[in-house]
Amino acid sequence: MSIFNKVSAQDLAQFANNLSVMLKSGIAIDQALETLVEQTRSPYFKKSIVNVSESIHNGSLLSVAFSNERKVFGDIFVSLIAAGEESGTLRENLTFLADWFERSADLKREVSGATLYPKLVFSATLLLGGSLAVFILPRLTPLFEQLDVDLPLITKVLLSVSMFLQTQWVWCILGTLLTLVIFILVKRLPKVRYFLDTLQISVPFIGPILLQYQLALLTQLFATLLHSGLTITRAIEVIHKAVPNHRFKESVVSMEQSVISGKTLSKAMKQYTRLYPAMCIGIVSIGEQSGTLSESFKYLTEFYTKEVKSKAKQLPTIIEPILLIFIALVVGMIALAIILPIYKLTGSIN
Repeated sequence: MSIFNKVSAQDLAQFANNLSVMLKSGIAIDQALETLVEQTRSPYFKKSIVNVSESIHNGSLLSVAFSNERKVFGDIFVSLIAAGEESGTLRENLTFLADWFERSADLKREVSGATLYPKLVFSATLLLGGSLAVFILPRLTPLFEQLDVDLPLITKVLLSVSMFLQTQWVWCILGTLLTLVIFILVKRLPKVRYFLDTLQISVPFIGPILLQYQLALLTQLFATLLHSGLTITRAIEVIHKAVPNHRFKESVVSMEQSVISGKTLSKAMKQYTRLYPAMCIGIVSIGEQSGTLSESFKYLTEFYTKEVKSKAKQLPTIIEPILLIFIALVVGMIALAIILPIYKLTGSIN
């Protein structure tokens, strides 16, 4: 699926919520879908809903019709629709889906907002430093050459880089684009994706937020799927396909095998204590013993969601001193490359 045809979680949440409301009001499923087609703005999403509507007109079950459009709606959506059809809780499951998509979108915005400030500062610093090195420093070079000033090493290095960028800028752009394309392609390899996902949750300051973000998503998936009537093994099977982080995906596969062999979910989680904190495992264990596992996961979802939001707000304050040091180092290095030759020049004149 092309990135230009991607359906947002907000669109899916609105679709599920509107469909649930229409079914509760007594509107037939085919009429509800036709109404939603008219309300949908995205041509790609509209086409997918039309395909679902046509499949139902041809006699397919709702779950089968949505399964044919799995690339758009995803495994979670299809699984909950199938579970709702089997248990007669289709409208309730659509409400669960709307809540799931809204919470996921909200969490993603929190994490994106937390990492936006460091990204902007980092990019602005590199842009400022690059502009000084490429446009300001070369203008002083003829003066240094005429007065026969012995340039410091840092100035020589920056001048060499600056001259290379000015004379070979076409190849630099092409090389950057080629590197980006290669990175995107290599990133899709399972081993590379696993390494990057592991690195992502291990980065200082941001890593703990991303780890708790993954835990919030995972526990919310468990709470939603179990509350909708899915068995624990079926829920784990769906989560394995839906969880984004490959490190967590590996743990879910292992948990699935352990549960099938007769172990409890909490015992299976103990194999991955770096991913699942002791509190998480303890609450899951209590939920298993009391028969309220879905409620335990709901509590964990609320807890980790609050933690993500709290730490996301604190991150700019925590990381600001580090960013200031980074800015000082980059700008200071370029400033030294410019000032040191001038200092030598004035010293030789004296």
